[in-house]
Amino acid sequence: MEQKLTRSDTVPSIIAGLINGILLIVIAMALSSLIFTGSLSGYLSQGIGILLFGFLIFSIFSIFTASYPININHPQDIPIAIIALIATTVMATSGKDWSPESIFQFIFVTIALTSIMVGVFFFILGSLKLGKLVRFIPYPVVGGFLAGTGLLIIKFAFIMITDMELSLANATSLFSQTTLLQWAPGLIFGALMLVASRFISHYLLIPGIIALGISLFYAIMFLNGYSYTSLESSGFLLGPFPDGGLFQGSPIKYISDFKWNIFQDQLPAIGTMMILNAISVLFNYSGLELIIKKDLDLDRELKVTGLGNILAGFCGAPPGHLALGGSSLAYSIGARSRLSTIVVALLCAVALFFGSKILSVFPRVILGGLLFNLGL
Repeated sequence: MEQKLTRSDTVPSIIAGLINGILLIVIAMALSSLIFTGSLSGYLSQGIGILLFGFLIFSIFSIFTASYPININHPQDIPIAIIALIATTVMATSGKDWSPESIFQFIFVTIALTSIMVGVFFFILGSLKLGKLVRFIPYPVVGGFLAGTGLLIIKFAFIMITDMELSLANATSLFSQTTLLQWAPGLIFGALMLVASRFISHYLLIPGIIALGISLFYAIMFLNGYSYTSLESSGFLLGPFPDGGLFQGSPIKYISDFKWNIFQDQLPAIGTMMILNAISVLFNYSGLELIIKKDLDLDRELKVTGLGNILAGFCGAPPGHLALGGSSLAYSIGARSRLSTIVVALLCAVALFFGSKILSVFPRVILGGLLFNLGL
């Protein structure tokens, strides 16, 4: 039974919500940069809006449906990495002569359809009571896929920072002095974050490292004679973004011109992602059981997660599920109520509708470092 909100739980829940909310906003920027790069880099602000709206939708849905009160759900890296691969493939083949706007519209609808397909798949698995099948999946299979996903994310990190692919053909250019100074600090930042998290388990570690990294970036650049305007014009920052909020509305408005034949070509990749995403969500719920020392109905969680993805799809958000890291962080701080998820939803809403100016000052190299960290 869910614990009632008490005075002793209020402060930990608010702290957990604030930390998770800030981290999720940063993660939204990082994950959107996986998809909206290259020809789509001009649509990064729209991509951040799509991700933030997804974070908001999943947070609100969790408040009302989660079986455990600190269940933090949001769009995940595995499906987003696959969608990024689809975007890259389309831009290099069928869509090479499309305008950036046409590519954006195609990817926006693809994101929505993928979430709906994932949601239906999850709901069917739960209805057929197949949640416990995860216990029969060999760890080397899952580990190999995660390693491949990590490499894919690192490759996209190089593209986001340098506009070059990580390949042997670009080896000379990537190690030139100018280009090296673009990606090496981000790689070092990501590696240091990874090493630090292995030795220090404090919940303020990651937010502290991010804040320190941003402070060092601005201090170094200002000491070298850069102004904020020059940093922005030179591409060191995410901005400038258009004035106003980042909310993009529904992708339904683009469905009439959608290229269904090209989407069908991507179904094998989407199908593979659906299966591995199901494994991921079941592993996460198994991990949550160990943390909270309570058994959960995995079939019920699959069905609820499926409904959440269907809702996210109709809203244009990417696929998502339980975030074990965010949930365990909230639990370790002492949060035991839905208040922490409410705070997360509020922060995501503020960033989505009013935060474009604030998010535009985020250094691109720090964002690249987060992608390197995620990939590593």
